[in-house]
Amino acid sequence: MTDQPSTSRARVEQPTWVGVDPGQDEMPRLALTRPRVVRTALRLVDEHGLSALTMRALATELQVSPMALYNHVRDKEELVDLMVDLMLGDVDLSAIGGDWATQMRALVCSFHQVLTAHPDLARVYSARVRIGPHGLRIMERGLRLLLQARFSPPDAADAFFALYTYTVGYHQIGHVDPRDYSALPPEQIPSITAVTDHLNGAHQHGRFEYGLDALLAGFHTIHSPWSPENKQVRPPQVTT
Repeated sequence: MTDQPSTSRARVEQPTWVGVDPGQDEMPRLALTRPRVVRTALRLVDEHGLSALTMRALATELQVSPMALYNHVRDKEELVDLMVDLMLGDVDLSAIGGDWATQMRALVCSFHQVLTAHPDLARVYSARVRIGPHGLRIMERGLRLLLQARFSPPDAADAFFALYTYTVGYHQIGHVDPRDYSALPPEQIPSITAVTDHLNGAHQHGRFEYGLDALLAGFHTIHSPWSPENKQVRPPQVTT
């Protein structure tokens, strides 16, 4: 065996020599596009948090000048809107078997899982967020399920917003330390003391699903099938 190259090998093409033109030694730089800017920004936020995202930091990651970014996004506010909608593209909108509540549960749980995967962007919902195409598709899917289940238009809107605000609000809650209950002596908070071992924050495994199932069960209880011919839009209020 020898390290010498074989002289019998046919040379059918010229090799691409390295170092003759150093400018050709590197791989071509990827074109700067709007999708690439937004996807890179989303990755930076997931890795370092929203507070670390600046146009300068993003430009450094993309190896461009900060001014180059403004050819693709107007400002950081628009960039955040674009990242949120890109994130929502991961919500599973596919149809499954079962009644409207089963399908709604799957939709909301998928929405919850996506927000869990992107905690910093999930908290953006506490402020104004512009609804993009993926966000609209989530709304359309949820409202269609409710209308097909013969919720009246106002009841469908109320039910949707109850589920939406529950899911989004869940991700605004921070960690609760049991030591926070030390502001009062145990004898003044006996109910809290009795369940302290279970007051380990909203994000305990299964806690989101418990609240979601309670909401869906409540909708089942109060839901009265509606039709356009039915003059009664909402069930009568229960009085005592």
